[in-house]
Amino acid sequence: MSEKAVHIGNIAVTRLEEIYGPSFPAGMLLPSWDASVRDDFGPATIAQFVQPDTNLALMSIHTWVVRTPQSTILVDTCNGNHKERAMEDMSMLNTDWLERLVAGGVQPEEVDAVVCTHIHLDHVGWNTSLVDGEWVPTFPNAKYFVNKTEYEFWNPSVTDQTGLEFNANVFDDSMLPVFDRGLVELWDGGGCQVDDSLRLELKPGHTPGHCIGWLESNGQVGLLSGDSMHSAVQVYRPDWNSGFCLDADEAVASRRSVLEAAVERNAVLMPAHFSAPHAFHVRETQTGFAVTDAL
Repeated sequence: MSEKAVHIGNIAVTRLEEIYGPSFPAGMLLPSWDASVRDDFGPATIAQFVQPDTNLALMSIHTWVVRTPQSTILVDTCNGNHKERAMEDMSMLNTDWLERLVAGGVQPEEVDAVVCTHIHLDHVGWNTSLVDGEWVPTFPNAKYFVNKTEYEFWNPSVTDQTGLEFNANVFDDSMLPVFDRGLVELWDGGGCQVDDSLRLELKPGHTPGHCIGWLESNGQVGLLSGDSMHSAVQVYRPDWNSGFCLDADEAVASRRSVLEAAVERNAVLMPAHFSAPHAFHVRETQTGFAVTDAL
């Protein structure tokens, strides 16, 4: 974690990257993709987010390490190591993510809370680690916060997983081991206070129980927006869903409300997958929204 921290009052937020670079074709990540967006908003602007020569979306998979005056909190834990996944590029990884977390000053035993904005393979993987052939909690003293609707949706004993095979094995190896040890804090749609500085709010659409997190300190505001957006192109085109959004209309409504709230509260927006700039403000324009004041 060599990146400079983003400060929200007395809160320090650092990005811990697992994977970065060209990923899905833009038309796969954003099925509504239209290259004319470059003409609408400027080729140099869109080139930050989609490579002009390949049309591959630039993406990051990272954790936000949040240090409040009370707690050390991890928001989304990437893919993890040694996990069998349906998506080949995310299967059986062996990265130094955990070693870099420790090198940045956070021991696994010191983590107080893990926030799962939703239960997709690239957001809960480091919840557990493989030890002597068994999946065990990576952060044994933490509470793992997840929305109750989200948890039940991905639980194969509750919900038929037909059509959701891209997320196979994730619940069993990354959620059930922490739940069985009593570490999961399920919360309902009314929101959840993680500590005095961080509150979770339901923003469904991408998944049924997808959430965002509001950070507040000394009159300053940060917004951990999870997968309400995958690319900054969606700031400019909020009606464009990702190819992984399960409820299209609900996802668009949630995205617009997130952007409107970010403008209204002058919040630092910190999404889960944006290429650089990874944290920024949003401003309202005559035609919608734009990225501004990158941090």
